[in-house]
Parts: sequence; C-alpha cells; structure tokens
Amino acid sequence: MKRVLFLLLGLLGFAHAQFTAPGISITPTTAQPAPLEVAHKVLVQPSKLETRLQTGYTTGTLNFTLFSEVNTEVVLKASDPRLVFRGSENGMLRLNAYTLQSVNFVALGAHSGTISVSNREGRVLETVPYTVAPAKTLNQSMSLYYTPGNNQGALSYSVSGNPQSPLDPRWSMNVNLNVRPNEGKVGGSVGLNVSW
Repeated sequence: MKRVLFLLLGLLGFAHAQFTAPGISITPTTAQPAPLEVAHKVLVQPSKLETRLQTGYTTGTLNFTLFSEVNTEVVLKASDPRLVFRGSENGMLRLNAYTLQSVNFVALGAHSGTISVSNREGRVLETVPYTVAPAKTLNQSMSLYYTPGNNQGALSYSVSGNPQSPLDPRWSMNVNLNVRPNEGKVGGSVGLNVSW
C-alpha cells in the first residue's frame, strides 16, 4: 500500500511539474501615428451636396464624405454661418489615406452656399456648392400613357398635402384625362380624398 501511495504522489509531482509554465513579461508599446503630408487633392462625395429639411423641422443635417490618398489634415469652412461643422471649432479634420471620412454639418434653416476644403498650407483644394431645401408642403406626381393599338392616351395628375403634424388631416386629389382621337372622345375624372 505504501508503494502505491508513493507512486501516486510521485506521479502527481511529475504531472504538476509538467503543467507549470514559466513567467512571461509583456512590455506594452505605443503605436506611432502615421506622419501627415500636405494634401494636393481631396475628393468630395457625392458630387452634389443636397438635403431637404424634414416636415416640421427648421434644422437638419448635411452629410458627405472626403477621400485622400495621403494622411493629412484639411480645414472645412462654409460660406454661410447657417451651416455649422460638427467637429473641431477651427474646422480641422484629419484624413487617413484611402479611407472614406464622414463629414457632418448642421443646417440652421433652408439656404444655399459653398463649402471650401483647404490643406494645411491654406490652399483651397475644393469648393463645393450645397443646397438645403425647405420642407415639402405638397407631394405631386404625373403620369402619361399612350396605347398605339387602340390610339388611346391618358394623363393622370395627383397632389397631396404633407401634414406638418401627426394630428393634421391628410388629403389628396387626383385628375385623370382619357383621350381617344380616332373616336373624338375625351373623358376624365376628378377625385378628392380626406382622412383624419
């Protein structure tokens, strides 16, 4: 029995020695940021900067992206004080090479103007026009159909209000006109729908 006990203790000691790992020390290193270059070209996307205020709102956002082939910094400046950059106070923005960088401005009302993008030396790389349209009050659509087989044409026009509040009634009106030139017939209809 003593031999079995010594054998078990010996195996446990051997197993313990097998699973003991040596101490490892890890020294953290800080990554150095990529060096900045002076940009000579910046791409603004999309090519037309347009947005529309939402119904019931007097403010909105104008979003676009900038692209550079080098690590750089640019300065953004709007021609109208009603367009405010959502970033640093001086308009400075860092661009990483070959990475689309999102840019956000807040529009304080409907208006138009330009945004200039300058490099660190103050040279203007891009001047992009923008439009912030007012909220829509009406929605309109028009359709035109012509069937050559029976020489029949149709014109349809519809208009509907864009409620300023969820409590406002909703209305729409449509006008349809049918023409059959070979029969000399003209017909049509007018419809009005109101819901609340």
